[in-house]
Order: sequence, then C-alpha cells, then structure tokens
Amino acid sequence: MRLRRRKFDLEADDLGVDWERWADGRAFRLKRKRDFADVEPGKARNAAEAAAARMGKVVLTTRDKQLPRKFVWIQFADAKIKAGEPCPKCGSTRLLRVHRLYARCPECGAFLLLAAGGNQEKAPRAERTLRELSHIHLASRGQEGDAHVYRGHALLQDSPVFVLAHFSAKEEEGPVTVEDAFERVTNVQVVPYEQLDDFADTSALERAGDWDLEL
Repeated sequence: MRLRRRKFDLEADDLGVDWERWADGRAFRLKRKRDFADVEPGKARNAAEAAAARMGKVVLTTRDKQLPRKFVWIQFADAKIKAGEPCPKCGSTRLLRVHRLYARCPECGAFLLLAAGGNQEKAPRAERTLRELSHIHLASRGQEGDAHVYRGHALLQDSPVFVLAHFSAKEEEGPVTVEDAFERVTNVQVVPYEQLDDFADTSALERAGDWDLEL
C-alpha cells in the first residue's frame, strides 16, 4: 500500500481558521475549541502547514509541552533558508539574527526561518541526513540506553520515507525539542516507503494524530 499524500495536500482542510491573522512572524499559542476546531492538535498543525504553503510562506509548529492535548504553538515566516544564504525576497546578504531559528532582512523586512546553523558540510552525518529531509513527523518510542528513539515519516526530495532517529538523552538536556533536535541527533536511518510495502502497512504512520516532534 502506498503512502497517502493528504498530509502534504495544499488543499487540505483549513479547519475553518483564518490562518493569515497569525502569519505576521510572531509566535502564537493556539487553543483547541477556541482558536481551531475540536480536533487533535496534530490536525491543526497539519492545517497550518497547508495554509502556509498556500500563502507562499513556511511555518514552524510544535505542541505545547504542558498541555499537548489542548494547545499548539505556531510561528509563520516568509521563507526558509540555510544559514549563510541571502534573503530570497531581495537578495540582501545582511540578515539580522533575532533567534537561533529566525532572522530578519533589514532591507525588505522579510522574516526568515533558518534551516541550518553553521557549516553544513562540517556537520555530523546524522545531522546532515536529518536536514536533507522535509515534513518530518516523528513519534517517541522511548529511551534505549543514552538515546531517545523516535520513528515516523518524512519527505526526501519529494518522496516519502520511513525515518528511525536517535537523539542524545543526557539528563541535563531534557526532552528533545524542535530547537535542539538537529544538535542532539546521533543516528538517522531512512528507508524509502516502496521498500517497506511488502513487509508493513505503511499507511499506519499517516494515521497518527499527534506527533512528538515535527521539523
């Protein structure tokens, strides 16, 4: 069975939400039944991603750590670039870092999501592998030794793949977050879905409502 592509469909249900009201670059904490319909927060995150694509923007979403069944955090940006790249809107190379994950262009005012930090070529292999993926959706599978284990799916050059990832689990680091995932990843295994079709129902991954980590 092939992977169902609804999650990445630009015509996906927007849940009746006017996403443009939250697309000014600020971070917003949205509440279930108040800001979006009474659905799993994971569906609201999917709808925000689809809305961002329709608007020609990108969005970073994460579930609330304290009340993950009620709240989600979202933050839209005008584009996503790798660290060191110029502004895609005006070409300016002078970008102002406003957060480890965000920068603003002083020339045109574009708010930009940074896809990578530092020299990508010198990054560890696991980090480089993870950064090559997009639409990453991972669910925690517990801890094995000194590693947090996650599995899920992503896109590799627009093709769906199964992902098994390990992240550093040092006590002082706490849970894996969107902000530190690339720095803490220690191992990533990627398998194209067509190689799994004979062994597993790959559509089961699509049915998960709440992902623990989305990048």
